[in-house]
Amino acid sequence: MTIVPMTLAARIAASRLAPLPTAIATTLRPLFLGVQVKTHPGRIDVADVLAGDVFLPPMIAISVVAADPSVEIAGDCSVLAECCAYVVSEDMAIGNRSTGRDQVALAMCQGVADVLTDFDAPRWGLASITSPAEIRIRPLFTQLSFEKGIAFYATTWRQRLFELGSPMPLPMATERLYTIEDAAEVTLWPTEGVDDGDDGEDGP
Repeated sequence: MTIVPMTLAARIAASRLAPLPTAIATTLRPLFLGVQVKTHPGRIDVADVLAGDVFLPPMIAISVVAADPSVEIAGDCSVLAECCAYVVSEDMAIGNRSTGRDQVALAMCQGVADVLTDFDAPRWGLASITSPAEIRIRPLFTQLSFEKGIAFYATTWRQRLFELGSPMPLPMATERLYTIEDAAEVTLWPTEGVDDGDDGEDGP
C-alpha cells in the first residue's frame, strides 16, 4: 500500500468513525418515542447540562468519546470505538403518576442497553462492525445538578470497526514452490516456463 494525498471530502467519505454517531442516533430515534435523540461532538460534563438549553430532558445524546486504532496486518487496521449515550432526565408526570428523574433516566439507559443486546439493531446499518461489548450504565450527576431537577446518566459500550486501509499484497515467492501429485513433482510457482515433467505428448 502507498499512502496518497486525499482531500478532506475524500477523507470524510472514507472514514468509518465519522458516520458512526449519526448512524447510532438514527437507529435509536424511532425506538424512543417522546425522547429527543441527537448527536454530540465529544464528552458532556454536568456543567454543560446545567449551563443552558442545549440539553433539554428527556434527551439522549450520542458521542464517540474515544477510539483506539489497531493494526491487524500490514496496511490493514481496525478501530475500537468507545461510544456513549448520555441521558438527561427530569421528574415527569407519566400517565396518572409522578415519576422521579432517576427512575426515568435508568429506564432510558436500560432501553439503550436493550437495543445494544439485539442481534441486528446495534450494527447501525453499517458493515464490518462487531456487536457491542462492555456495556455499562452509570450516574454522572452531582448533588447540585440533582437539586436543580436534573438526573444525568450514561450508557457506554465499545464496538470494533474493521476494513480500514488497504492490505498489502502477499509477498512474492522467490524460489520454486512444488507439490507431489500421483508420485510426480508438480510446480506451483512459477507457473510459466518451468518443466514439471509433462512433455505435452499424449502417448506413452
